[in-house]
Amino acid sequence: MYDLIILGAGSGGYEGALYAHRRGLKVSLVELSPEMVGGNCLNRGCIPSKYMRRGAYLIEKFKKLQDYGIILKGYDFSLKSLKEGRDGVVRTIRENFKRFAEHLRIPIFYGKGVLKDANTVVIEPSGMELKAKYILLATGSSTSSLGNLVPDGRFVYDTDQIWNIESFPKKVLIVGGGAVGVEFAYIFRMYGSDVVLLEIKDRLLPSPDIPEESSRYLARKLKKLGVDVKLKTTIKDWLPENGRVRATLSDGSEVFADFILLGVGRKPNTESVGLESVGVEKDQKGFVKVNQFCQTSLPNIYACGDITSPLMLAHKSMYEAKVAISHMLGEESLKREESLMPKIIYSAYEVASAGLTEEQAEEEGYDVRVGVASFVANPKAMDDGDNEGFVRFVVDGEGKLLGCHILGPEAGELLHQVLHLMRAGLGVDFLSHSLFSHPSLSETIVQASMELHFGPITWLKRH
Repeated sequence: MYDLIILGAGSGGYEGALYAHRRGLKVSLVELSPEMVGGNCLNRGCIPSKYMRRGAYLIEKFKKLQDYGIILKGYDFSLKSLKEGRDGVVRTIRENFKRFAEHLRIPIFYGKGVLKDANTVVIEPSGMELKAKYILLATGSSTSSLGNLVPDGRFVYDTDQIWNIESFPKKVLIVGGGAVGVEFAYIFRMYGSDVVLLEIKDRLLPSPDIPEESSRYLARKLKKLGVDVKLKTTIKDWLPENGRVRATLSDGSEVFADFILLGVGRKPNTESVGLESVGVEKDQKGFVKVNQFCQTSLPNIYACGDITSPLMLAHKSMYEAKVAISHMLGEESLKREESLMPKIIYSAYEVASAGLTEEQAEEEGYDVRVGVASFVANPKAMDDGDNEGFVRFVVDGEGKLLGCHILGPEAGELLHQVLHLMRAGLGVDFLSHSLFSHPSLSETIVQASMELHFGPITWLKRH
């Protein structure tokens, strides 16, 4: 008998297991196989893609080495070496967690966990039964197809299959201009592939949580690097031809490519795990219905991560696992906070957002003000040869921080300096008087806050 059984040892599952252990609960994990510990993020998602994105970034910066007095004579690409390094990082993280769980005496049972009742999990195919006071569902998500674009691992790849390619494509057609599509467009382009990137809407990163300004900056940069960005365009039809793909686009043009990569949405893994039989409610899209404490329609069963909403982020899953376990322990200080969940995209720029955009704030009735500071004149960014982008604040009439949007160097790290102030209810008055080291990228944050708190600086004061 356990205090807690967690179905899924992905981001939310393993973070939840460690947190539960830290809080004194007897916990166990159920995962499909030893190779899937760590979930999609570790094995086929954010970790391996960030490794490859780092390589793409280094290739781009290679061209600036001569500005630092470093004269090299070119370079070659090796997908074999890239895969060895990438897979080595993934394997190390996965094995370290398994060893750590073993050290902490947190058992991991391998197989498919299915709910038998509100307190019992059956592990298939062995039939072993586990019982617990609480159950946390952390089963994650899976790739989905799009119309007649069904992944086959040869002509059409999804983001689970793309890691198996044996050579860099001469040309790749990417469908979807969201976080996944723009990341792989940058990776393949910097590693020498011709890239056509399709987005059916009128801008890249078409989420309402991402400012249009960020989309414009990124589209312009990708085009500058040679990516063929086609907006309001999708694939009308396609067929294999001489070992490659010939696709007819909705604008009437044709593209010949080595393969098509689907960078579109994912679906929650909520089928065939016994939810219906025990009475755990789902919405029409298959997501588990949860309250602000991640509690399902059955009081002792909780859910976290990709199965609770379309916002599929590893750190969301980790945070929700803590929310759920804290509530199991009788605490209500932690609650689900999707509105302040950081969203970070890694492409030709890092694009980071938290809170409301200007448009969202206006729709909610705020008296909105916006402050922007550029990285162009930031001394640290200039030293690093990476001084493109901006820090953008959205505040109300009293200077309360409603949103922060950063595009440029280390945007994903810089965002957290502001995110915690937003959660604490502090505003631009606090930021404008804060101390930041010089030279640092962080100085741009205080400059943006001063633009709002004290007003913009003019070069010439007229009398």
